[in-house]
Amino acid sequence: MSAPSLTQAQDEPADAVQTRDDVAAADEAAEPNSNPDDKAAQPADDRPQRASVVTGQGTMALQQQWPQSAVWLEVDGADGTPTSVLSLVFTPLKNAATIAVVVLADEGHNAGEGFVTAFAGSLADRGLAALTLGLRAPAGGLKQVMERELPLPEASPAVSAADEAQAPQPVAAQVAGTSSNANPDPDPMLIDVMAGTELFEAELQYRQEVAAQLRAAVGYLKREGYQKVVIVGVGRGANFATALPELADSAGLVWLLPRFYPRDLNVLAERFTETPRLRVLDVQAALGNRSQSAMQRTTVMNQVEVAQYQRQRVTVQEPVQARQGDALASRLAAWIKADNKPDMD
Repeated sequence: MSAPSLTQAQDEPADAVQTRDDVAAADEAAEPNSNPDDKAAQPADDRPQRASVVTGQGTMALQQQWPQSAVWLEVDGADGTPTSVLSLVFTPLKNAATIAVVVLADEGHNAGEGFVTAFAGSLADRGLAALTLGLRAPAGGLKQVMERELPLPEASPAVSAADEAQAPQPVAAQVAGTSSNANPDPDPMLIDVMAGTELFEAELQYRQEVAAQLRAAVGYLKREGYQKVVIVGVGRGANFATALPELADSAGLVWLLPRFYPRDLNVLAERFTETPRLRVLDVQAALGNRSQSAMQRTTVMNQVEVAQYQRQRVTVQEPVQARQGDALASRLAAWIKADNKPDMD
């Protein structure tokens, strides 16, 4: 199945931002025959509560270009608000598939990016269902924080109301308190720490957002009757595919030309301590400046003794092009269908 390619995002795309026009377009698409005047006259309490839509990655255009493939996934946002995320689903035309693949695009690419759709369409041609997800780029400051070699963020434990008064004040509160005292100017160092704390929390929220979308994609495919689901992370997407807590329940993990953040690479061994039997395919570029990172991954996986870790080197252009989707899909399909059982102890 050949898929029309969209214009690829630049290497450093601007951060995806939700706009009123996108939301209005979503409402108009959902209710094409509605009268705006009637809607305005309707009491606010009587209006149907509508889940927000993740926009900024051309979702409305994708829905129009892929009307037969577009599927909206319902995801709980960081604040608990239901959010709709657009994915594209490619299914075989002839035989019913029992195995499905979730393809998480590279950073800054949407679900309809040229390589992603070509890759997913070629998987469908080979008898595998494929669902594509976009990966919005982190904001400028957040991107720099994620590049640093610091511990990965963790969710803060819940603090009871009784203990809240005795709990240490957040850095932001400390700075606010400082500014309200005799000295109106807070310590510049405290401001820097406050900014770092906010970015730390933003990174945690960003990671949770991507994990929730992956979880929703896997859940959708299993509800559709697919017995096995393989998760593919393209480029930066490998970071989030590997960190998914439900990874142990998947049929396999694929790193497709991965680009790991330093901190994700540092905790790679921990990810596989409890899942040494997970099938992992590491597709690496034969040429380029990331050979040292590839060797480090291989060393880690061998040390952890991941039983079914396999590395394949391919000659591809980076960033990967749509025309290379079929060849890489052929490799992945062969790996998925191979009778690659672990050796008997």
